[in-house]
Amino acid sequence: MKSCIVDIFINAEEIESFRTSVISLGGNFIFDSASMIDLGTAYFERYPDRFSNRNTEEVLLGYSLVRICTVEKMVEKLEDGKKESFRSIFADVSKTADTVAMLVNRFGRESVLQDYRHLSESLQCIKDTVDEIPRGMIKERFVGGISNLFNILYVLKMNIDKSDGG
Repeated sequence: MKSCIVDIFINAEEIESFRTSVISLGGNFIFDSASMIDLGTAYFERYPDRFSNRNTEEVLLGYSLVRICTVEKMVEKLEDGKKESFRSIFADVSKTADTVAMLVNRFGRESVLQDYRHLSESLQCIKDTVDEIPRGMIKERFVGGISNLFNILYVLKMNIDKSDGG
């Protein structure tokens, strides 16, 4: 049985329509290793991998698909007023300082720190799920897709630690 994110990918003409459709689910989709493999299979059917003359754009697109789904699962349980702020940080790490300052001012440092902990735990759970995928190109796209999210979480934590407390 295919998961809904696979159907969304199959029907999406480009990455932005995929992103919009996945966000509209509010994180309410299955993102277990089987659905990750299904998404990877559909991705490679559309963008067959080559061992020579690899298409960098297609590889980066695969990473983007993974990040879109991962970020939505990470922010799923956050307050609606915070989700878009965290999405913006994961989309563009250069927005972290300003976004954290705004969040701390509005919700308080402890609340934002709690959100960081939740995001970190969620990403670790997703990584653990990715670890269940057998070795191969699908796993590579997922590992590549989530790797920079750990770096962004590090920058997020640094900015929370530097915040005034709100």
